[in-house]
Amino acid sequence: WNGMHTNLSKYTCRFSDWSWPENASTFPSVEEMHDYLESYSDSFLTASPACSFQLECKVINVEQLESPSTERDAHNYKVEWTDLNTKTTHSRDFGGVVVATGFFRTPRWPSFLKKHVGNENKSDNTSNNKPQLMHSSEYRTHHAFKDKSVAVIGSSFSALEIAADISRSAGRVVSVVPSIPWILPRWVPTLQPMQTNTEENTDEDSTTMTVLPVDLALYQRTQAYPKISETISLTPESCRERHQHLQALVGHKQRQSPLGEPTNWEEPPFVAISDEYLDLVREGKIEVVHGRLVGVDEDDGTLQIGDTQTTASSDNAPAHATVLNDIDHVICCTGYSPQLHDFLSSRILSATDYSPDDSFCPMTLAWDTLHPSLPGLAFCGMYRGPYMGIMELQARLAAGVMSGNISLDKEQIQSALKNSELVRHSTPRAQFPHFDYPGFMDTLSQLCYEQRDPLKYN
Repeated sequence: WNGMHTNLSKYTCRFSDWSWPENASTFPSVEEMHDYLESYSDSFLTASPACSFQLECKVINVEQLESPSTERDAHNYKVEWTDLNTKTTHSRDFGGVVVATGFFRTPRWPSFLKKHVGNENKSDNTSNNKPQLMHSSEYRTHHAFKDKSVAVIGSSFSALEIAADISRSAGRVVSVVPSIPWILPRWVPTLQPMQTNTEENTDEDSTTMTVLPVDLALYQRTQAYPKISETISLTPESCRERHQHLQALVGHKQRQSPLGEPTNWEEPPFVAISDEYLDLVREGKIEVVHGRLVGVDEDDGTLQIGDTQTTASSDNAPAHATVLNDIDHVICCTGYSPQLHDFLSSRILSATDYSPDDSFCPMTLAWDTLHPSLPGLAFCGMYRGPYMGIMELQARLAAGVMSGNISLDKEQIQSALKNSELVRHSTPRAQFPHFDYPGFMDTLSQLCYEQRDPLKYN
């Protein structure tokens, strides 16, 4: 939306082979992010005899073909697509396919609201006594809500940032939060080892207070590279340690606000990043309602907010503890679904054990990238978390395996698939499937750079 800034710094939101301009903001604006990606495209993604682009096309089918009799020039996948300009359908066989659609494909709505949402994901509520429904993907500017009463649904990054942004114009902002995250600002004070060149100072515990971008504070290494393995599960003890660390970063501001702090420290913590949300809550410019949106009254448009404990397993549980009246707009910050079943064949979906309703981890894949029964097929960005570093390494892994420059043995892949299953079935689930971001990065980087064939890779 207009005025949005990234919640991760330019040190994380970048590709390793393309630096930001020196004068770029530490947390780039949406305009700066657009220019960065455009400059990357202009420098690397130019058409050539070996590389062509067909834009404004919609892929409608990808299916695995029967194994060819020879490995040379094998065409293992059929891809069908529609040219959106000419309305013509095309088909071609390929030796490899990379699915890079990622998670943010289709706005996800609470199930009971789907009947109010049209084909274009717009609300069909047009009567004066019903609130207008909107998904966060449609939000562009706070000016459109001048003097309106707005309920923002969710406790994710976008929910809190939209609530803060829309308070600039709206007459009333209600933040409906189903869970309580730790809310961190973009800059946080941290204790860092003190750098010294004097031989006399040998105290390894000497530290100094430093203000860092939040991502650099959260993703610091606890072990030297290469880490032995990615951490994929959390114990109650490790959860408590993480809560304690986050509480120390937040300080007393959140505890003294109407939002409050997370109460169950034996479950994985959730984090959101916003510079203004907590202050606006403390000042009364954002009302906080704890619970889950479970219904919109058909007659008067009131919102029913259910107690989180009684609605955790259902979007449309009948019980509710709070009623919100006189709401003009409802903005659902309820995430996305990947919609891979729109174009991947049933054979591919079955091989990956695809679950369209699982917005946490919908597929079983080695490193969220490969599957042994689907040679020549790779996924890039089918991952939730800090994106650009992971996506770059997934792309390098896919390119290396498809070109034969990276060789993976059966034991490696099966171990990675087992880890994927453990992540999918973890209880309770962490905020992100790969919450150990440095560990996942280390794993991918070792696959890309250390287990390659040095005679083939350059």
